[in-house]
Amino acid sequence: MAASANAIILIFIFKSTKFAAIIFIFTVHSDNIIIRSYRNEDAAAVLGIYEYYILNGPYTFEITVPELAVFSSRLRDISAKFPFYVLEKGGLVLGYAYACAHRERAAYRWAVETSVYLEKEFTGSGYGKILYGKLLKTLKDRHFTHAFALIGLPNEKSIRLHKSCGFTEQTIHQKAGWKNGKWIDVCWMRAQLSEPTQTPSEPMFCPSS
Repeated sequence: MAASANAIILIFIFKSTKFAAIIFIFTVHSDNIIIRSYRNEDAAAVLGIYEYYILNGPYTFEITVPELAVFSSRLRDISAKFPFYVLEKGGLVLGYAYACAHRERAAYRWAVETSVYLEKEFTGSGYGKILYGKLLKTLKDRHFTHAFALIGLPNEKSIRLHKSCGFTEQTIHQKAGWKNGKWIDVCWMRAQLSEPTQTPSEPMFCPSS
């Protein structure tokens, strides 16, 4: 998928008692921007983006930067079961988004937890919406019903991004974690991908296509 830096995503959410859908409409232009599935050789670039968020602010509760081999193994396990996309421009990975298990118990398997990270210079560029649009559509197509996002506070940019992608605030866990010398609150947000039915189709756990 190719899209320009000023690509626009419009998200329409229609809900009734019998139907819920999220429709993603992309304006697509050629500007050397590609969204593609994660590959194992992307691990170093992804870690390079993630390192900033580990070392600065409340963005992740990870405290130390993992070794590349450990991190690569983690991402390989995630991408084997869940959609995982990177945004690439001119051969450089500028951001990524993925889903993982919301909880390990089997009854939770229709729900996922989602994350999106961009090179810090590109936050607010619209790239996050493009990545999330692709990710959420794939999750819906795979029969998942809900996506949850856990956002360390304060992080207004992330809150706005998630709201623009159909997430709503559920609750705030106060003083959920201790990092960088202070307690951090966490905002739980949720996007309904499809209407839960009496006999739901099994979610599809497989690598991204």
